[in-house]
Amino acid sequence: MKVTLKTIVLAIPALSKLAAEDISLKLAYRLKKNIAELQREADFFGEQRIKILEKYGKADESGNYTFEGDNEQKAIAELDELLDLEVEPVIDPIDIPITEDLKISVNDMGMVEAFINFTEEV
Repeated sequence: MKVTLKTIVLAIPALSKLAAEDISLKLAYRLKKNIAELQREADFFGEQRIKILEKYGKADESGNYTFEGDNEQKAIAELDELLDLEVEPVIDPIDIPITEDLKISVNDMGMVEAFINFTEEV
């Protein structure tokens, strides 16, 4: 499965919310396994993000970056390129029946749709 780093970075918080819910052991195991794989990709993004910010800006005492001239635009362009990078995490999308007693927002549902298939049991 090919996805962009942006898809992964946006999905991690919503997947973590799902992981905090009480679900069956089988679903919990598969979800934990997928989150661990996706977190590796998110960690890569975080490392590269810091490198880009350090390349174009300077951090103050509180960790906020300031940029001179057009360096902010250059940093944004490189960050956008990084977010658009396609990666192939080794995961299997999980089928979760909508009959599971889970709480998830519509926004979170949209964020995880690349990794979770919400299914209707027949």
